[in-house]
Amino acid sequence: MIRLTTENTQKAVAKCKQLKPRVKFIQDCLFAVSSANNSNVYHVSFDVKDGEKFGQCECKASEKGLVCYHLVAGATANIYRQSLKRQTA
Repeated sequence: MIRLTTENTQKAVAKCKQLKPRVKFIQDCLFAVSSANNSNVYHVSFDVKDGEKFGQCECKASEKGLVCYHLVAGATANIYRQSLKRQTA
């Protein structure tokens, strides 16, 4: 899993805003993100350990340890879902 920080997500955030990939909720902290370039769908997952946020994607960029736009798209959906859960609790 890749540790997600403000610094290492900046380029991916910009690319995500430009490409606007589709995100589908699968289960808690697991999402399917459609590639904006082809018909591939990548599964992304998230975890928090000791207050630090981590994410994992199946794409080649993530395999190299880079934060990809799929992670950013999934993280955005995950943050939204978590906020909804807190509001209803």
